Amino acid sequence: MENNLHRKKDSARLFWDSKPKRAANPKDIEFQTAEVVIPNPEKAGQLPMSFSAFAKASVDRRDNLIGEDELDKQKMNRLIWGDNLLAMQALLAQGYEGKINLIYIDPPFDSKADYSHKIKLGETELTKEPSVIERLAYKDTWAGGTDSYLDMLYPRLQLMKRLLAPNGSIYVHLDWHVGHYVKVMMDEIFGKSNFRNEILVRRTTKHTANQFDELNSLQVANDTVMIYARSEKTKFNPPLKEASEKQKEGSWHLLFNRANRPTMRYPLLGVNINTGQWMWSKQRADEAVANYKKFENKSKLSLKEYFENNNSEPEFVRKNPSTGQPEYWVSARENITSDTNWFDIQAYSFNYGYGTEKSFDLLERIIKMGSNENDLVADFFNGSGTTISVADDLDRRWIGCELGKVGIQVAHGRLIGITTA
Repeated sequence: MENNLHRKKDSARLFWDSKPKRAANPKDIEFQTAEVVIPNPEKAGQLPMSFSAFAKASVDRRDNLIGEDELDKQKMNRLIWGDNLLAMQALLAQGYEGKINLIYIDPPFDSKADYSHKIKLGETELTKEPSVIERLAYKDTWAGGTDSYLDMLYPRLQLMKRLLAPNGSIYVHLDWHVGHYVKVMMDEIFGKSNFRNEILVRRTTKHTANQFDELNSLQVANDTVMIYARSEKTKFNPPLKEASEKQKEGSWHLLFNRANRPTMRYPLLGVNINTGQWMWSKQRADEAVANYKKFENKSKLSLKEYFENNNSEPEFVRKNPSTGQPEYWVSARENITSDTNWFDIQAYSFNYGYGTEKSFDLLERIIKMGSNENDLVADFFNGSGTTISVADDLDRRWIGCELGKVGIQVAHGRLIGITTA
């Protein structure tokens, strides 16, 4: 009989013929910012200090008041036009290792689509095709199929891991084409224990009439965003979404759940349980029962009115009048913490004529969840610049990298308040 005692566990890996044998080695590659963007005057006073300081230094340099060498590049917001593999190697060489708090990427989905960009000049609409360089490097068609796609993404994810801060996190936006392959690859690079969530996000609002008696497949309604932590130190801010009308009024919820903890079973309001558990400790539940009895005896207000007038918000537990089961009161609230279903917001926007433009709402939720003010946020598949635009509005520092010239132009326009569509 084969001896399995010394086999490794969790050793599953994704292999393909051209998989790189070793991680990309950062080289001492220096790049220069191609141009300095002076902020829109209406926003200049609201921008992070790093951007404002960069703008001022740029103006001063024109007057020979300050030299470029005196600027601290790690305090600058950077929009980089070029291959993100080389850009990340350069950032590592410049001291950015372990400095980025949040990375969001929306890499191509290996969908074989041919993305172009529509630009309006007056009343005329023009279509800008990808350049030859873009077609060769990042066009969403890969000569070697899925192998080529994985060849592209694998070393880039390895560099992103090195760039992340010890308490940082990465959000990878994909769909059904390669999401399952990338999940296994990220388990290898970041560690299975650092996988935190798979978010489902609604693509767009669609109303499709039933035109056929038979279907080959169902309409795809969602993308996925996979979240990995850099380490056990990573914590998140609760992502908030608008509460339902019922939640805005306040509501009762069953105190029982199916987790099997015998120490959390005790008599409560005449109810005994043999399986599952109460959600609260006995002391907490008993105090909440007493609080509710006191409220019933003394207050003539509704629960909503009572809690609007009492900031201390004592906890309440009662016996449900219909079922007899203990339940606890959840006060009225405008926002609640979201779970992994983000169907209340759309993944895509179409404000700048950019085919794969992601929505402001999606990036706002991600950036608020995974970072705090003055943290450094990066997007190495920057596209039309939604990530860095939202980061800028939320007083985060940012780095954006994009190979496509049109994407750089659109992002540039957004940052200084100029639209191209």
